[in-house]
Amino acid sequence: MAKKVVLIISLIVALAGAGVFVAGTILGTNASNNIIDLWDPDSFKEGAKGTVAIDLEYLNAIDDSISTYDCYDSTGEEGITIIVTGLKLDKYSAGLYVADKDDEGRLLVDVTVKACPDDTREYVLAFFANYYQSIYEIVKEKPDADPAFVDTCEYLASAEGNKAFDDSMSHLVIDAGHSVNFALLKTVGLIAAIVGALVALVCALSFKLKARTIIIGFAGVLLISICATLIVFRKELATVTSLKQYSEGVYSLKCTSDYKLDEVLEANLTTENELLDWAAGEIYHGLPISMKENLFGCAAFAVTDTDGRHLMGRNTDYPEADCLMIYCDPEDGYESIGMVDLHIVNIGNEEGMIPTDSFIGRAATLAMPYMIVEGMNEAGFGVSILQLEFDEIHQDTGRKDILLNVAVRATLDKCATVDEAVALLDQFDMNTMLGATFHLFMTDKTGKSVVVEWLGDEMHVTEAPACTNFIISDTSFYGEEEGDGRYEVIMEDLDKCGCVASSEEAMGFLADVGYDNKASNGIGTEWSCVYDLDNFTVVMCTDANYDKKLTITKDTFK
Repeated sequence: MAKKVVLIISLIVALAGAGVFVAGTILGTNASNNIIDLWDPDSFKEGAKGTVAIDLEYLNAIDDSISTYDCYDSTGEEGITIIVTGLKLDKYSAGLYVADKDDEGRLLVDVTVKACPDDTREYVLAFFANYYQSIYEIVKEKPDADPAFVDTCEYLASAEGNKAFDDSMSHLVIDAGHSVNFALLKTVGLIAAIVGALVALVCALSFKLKARTIIIGFAGVLLISICATLIVFRKELATVTSLKQYSEGVYSLKCTSDYKLDEVLEANLTTENELLDWAAGEIYHGLPISMKENLFGCAAFAVTDTDGRHLMGRNTDYPEADCLMIYCDPEDGYESIGMVDLHIVNIGNEEGMIPTDSFIGRAATLAMPYMIVEGMNEAGFGVSILQLEFDEIHQDTGRKDILLNVAVRATLDKCATVDEAVALLDQFDMNTMLGATFHLFMTDKTGKSVVVEWLGDEMHVTEAPACTNFIISDTSFYGEEEGDGRYEVIMEDLDKCGCVASSEEAMGFLADVGYDNKASNGIGTEWSCVYDLDNFTVVMCTDANYDKKLTITKDTFK
């Protein structure tokens, strides 16, 4: 009897899991990717539908169906209060902890923006007027109460305070319902279906077969399942297991998994959160990945040696961090070698970070093709990202959207020359992230090198042998002055040699503008690389230690 009960339950679990998997697949296909910015009147407007990220710390429950959300601008100083309806879970509900969240832990809520009904607004205003009055009545009777706090409570309970609260409350309301992490739903459904099916099979076999046969049969089914999993995920497993420590603070990775470049180019991503959400669904099967702000100043240039080989020199200046050399071998693109700052994805061996060689640290490597800040491909094309001291770029000309780091990946996979890369970039509206803007230095083995910049809604391409961290094409656009010290030093080096230098001399140019992390309070040159575009090799020095050189080739990643 017990076997029959287990069989029935396991069949129900298997069928339910299969249903959840199918539902997650269908519903996920139709899910909205529109992110509503509560501080953008073009986004947060009556009739808008999309997703809002809510920090539960600032969500205040009024009753079972009405809450208020205190929303602050990017400075954290200016705030508005928005009424939220339809969000039936309070902040202590277990449901909040299984709902979809962004990389900052904020609840992702599907909403429709509506005009706030007068009776709802009056209800909320009356609630807070009574609340502040009750708080004031309590604290004013306490002899040890902080006088400043008492004054604040008195103001909030006053007519003036009530009016100020009324003025700070939006006349729009967001009618909400929890969003669903469809990718995770699919993964959970698939696991439940497999486990249920295996248990059901064992139970079915046990009705007529001996214990030994059952064990052998179960082991066989389990082995087949494991082999099927290994076959399906063989490229992902090969990628994560290829992570190795090459030297102190330097790791290598051979990426042979499908990072779905064509799909991400069609996804119209404009922010890092959208990229992370896309990666979680398409690469990580619903598991989250996070990023943090870690901006940088850099220098890049191009020279030719006496044998006619074309070299790209590049300094990457970061807070001290572990770095990753990544080799990518896409099925329909060029092989490439690039560099990643692991701290951008919260990976490293410092306190509070995900250990590099942990399970999660290794799993995160599947998204590393989109985190590179420089690299070259086998066709002899090289590219570097360099920061500018201005706010993010978000062009809006009606073309498809692309993130700058995704664009770098695309140029390495698809372009053999600078001209091909410029033509590819010109197809998109450019978007940057991490709160800053950047430009690109691109060069190839024909000897051509350019700086690509996005000023307003226009892309500017300027032929130049070098760049650092200021605008090359139009220095008056942001009212900045030309030069930043390091640029002048590099240009002097290039002028002296006539842009003809050996790999050793090119590394010397990088040393001229490099500086030691440890001697500068943790801010310095994390790595210096000289890329040989003709021979697909890299010479690298880390932490401004120019006496120790690492030579990297395709064979390094075997």
